[in-house]
Amino acid sequence: MKQAQRVLSTYAVDMFGIASSLFELGGLVVMHDADGCNSTYDTHDEPRWYDTPSMVYISGLREIDTIQGNDQRLIDNIAEVVEATQPKFVAIGGSPMPNAIGTDFKAIERLVAARTGLPTLGFRTDGIHSYLPGAGGAYVWLAQHFVKPSQHMPQKPAKRVNLLGLTPLDFSVVGNATTLKKIVTDAGFTLQSSWSMGDTLDQIATAANADVNAVVSSTGFYAAQYLRDTYGIPYVVGLPMGEKGTADWLEALKNADASYLTGLKGDEKYIKAHYALADLNAWKTEQAYDDTDCDVLVIGEPVYLHSMKALLEKEFGFAKVRLLCPMADAPQWLLKGIETASVEDVIRRECRKARQVIADPIYARLLPDEKEKFISLPHEAYSGRHYHAEMPIFVGPGFTGWLKEKLK
Repeated sequence: MKQAQRVLSTYAVDMFGIASSLFELGGLVVMHDADGCNSTYDTHDEPRWYDTPSMVYISGLREIDTIQGNDQRLIDNIAEVVEATQPKFVAIGGSPMPNAIGTDFKAIERLVAARTGLPTLGFRTDGIHSYLPGAGGAYVWLAQHFVKPSQHMPQKPAKRVNLLGLTPLDFSVVGNATTLKKIVTDAGFTLQSSWSMGDTLDQIATAANADVNAVVSSTGFYAAQYLRDTYGIPYVVGLPMGEKGTADWLEALKNADASYLTGLKGDEKYIKAHYALADLNAWKTEQAYDDTDCDVLVIGEPVYLHSMKALLEKEFGFAKVRLLCPMADAPQWLLKGIETASVEDVIRRECRKARQVIADPIYARLLPDEKEKFISLPHEAYSGRHYHAEMPIFVGPGFTGWLKEKLK
């Protein structure tokens, strides 16, 4: 009963991460699950669903096929849709039931690729892990199969930038993506590619021509490692939050070396260049290793957390900022200095210790008598579109003023 969630929600799952990262790129994305389950994704986690063309489908998994393991029907249906729609690639992932019966998605990947002649991704998602390893794996697959070799080595100071990890799950569609791109171009950089809002597969294929990669969420971290190791492109991990944070971020992009994490110089010994996403199974035990009170507790995704901490310390002067990530399957290097907890009672206890909490508004339900201490910053991957009207633009210098009005 300890792990039962009475108040809190769950984060978007791994299959939704794949769908979100590939949504605009012209591929066929198939969720292997029962009829109707696609609505969980499109009505909660995908704000582009009603105005952006895409091919995200549900397989219509039936009980008899689950019992008998009839993968041939899935393969035949995919081949039929490919013939009708002519997608650029195929991506297939599963839900809890295919995972429970041991569906061999790599074998299905090979059969679909041979049948259709298209690049195919078969990823054993389970609908239990978060969107981070799902989108992260999809981005690495894109880099491996579509990015073309560069004709030159990365230059320094950098001029051409890739944005990695840009999806509505972390940025919504309220203007964060366009503001982020404007910050880059207004500073004199050329936006080489955007992974993957407002860009095409053909443009993403030119990513190796960039001088630096900007990892703006954890979903882009593994792709940054791959592009660094394959093409020598350095990367910067972080978000341009606030006045000083934006200036620091742009300076880091300009003079990037091997790696850089907002508020913390990158240490190569903490970086593992593994792209098979072993972190999919890297759930850590619950931990709450700091029993003292703090000025601010921030809850969310790791890149956002590190960037927010730098903002709170450097621009607002807070001495004690604690970070908590409920997704322990995030890239492990990014969790350095971050506590992980997903059990409701543990998170409630940590919120009670803090004088203020910056988190999705759902977390305020943990302490109904202390709601005044919570600063609402909705996260699409957590509360979906329920608090869409409250979502601020949290990138850029203007965020300092917004946050100043909220902090006490």
